[in-house]
Amino acid sequence: MNTDVSADCAVRIEQHFGSILIELERVRAEVGALFAAGPVTSDELIAQVETGTLAFLEDPILLGGGFVVAPDALVDRRLYLAWWQGAGRDFLGDAVVPATGEVLDYTRQPWFRIPARTGALHLAGPYVDFVCTDEYVMTATLPVHAGGRMVGVAGADTSVETLERMLLPGLREVGATLVSSHGRVVVSADPHLATGEVMNAVRDEAVDGRLLSVVQPSADGRGELKTLAGWPC
Repeated sequence: MNTDVSADCAVRIEQHFGSILIELERVRAEVGALFAAGPVTSDELIAQVETGTLAFLEDPILLGGGFVVAPDALVDRRLYLAWWQGAGRDFLGDAVVPATGEVLDYTRQPWFRIPARTGALHLAGPYVDFVCTDEYVMTATLPVHAGGRMVGVAGADTSVETLERMLLPGLREVGATLVSSHGRVVVSADPHLATGEVMNAVRDEAVDGRLLSVVQPSADGRGELKTLAGWPC
């Protein structure tokens, strides 16, 4: 195994998602303080997060980001996304389901539901973002609390295509696959493993407690996997 290649993958994963975590922590602190100070309107929320979020999204590697409110956390909206998306950094606000025009109930989505339950950082995906981009994405979200309740999640999107450009050359050199915490394929050197497919060896269990792991089949051919790198480290 070329250990330099696996180390390079680990560095690239940590640099990208580590920078996202720093941004989410910043948003959590600022938005948490805003809600702790009293009732918040949608305009006040936007004023708080827009400048910093758009500065963060100047990095072309990122697909989108912002803050998504919990139901009834705002005084003038039940559901709301202070979120900027795509190359034009289009603002979402009152997002609707494209097929029906109904208001999007994002509280059912794993990127909202799971951190709301666990109170911890979550990395959802890969999944096809039908609402915004129609691309395979990974969404990192961090819950924000104020006054003893969750007021929403800070989040950021990365396209799987971006991760492929970043990681696939290194993964090919060691015949490895980047998987989510539940074993879903994100990027793989194996052409038979499609994005979103579940690898049976890691189905329904976290890989070393990490949100992302680089795994490689064992040399003995038993179908077992060994972890080469991951995030958080």
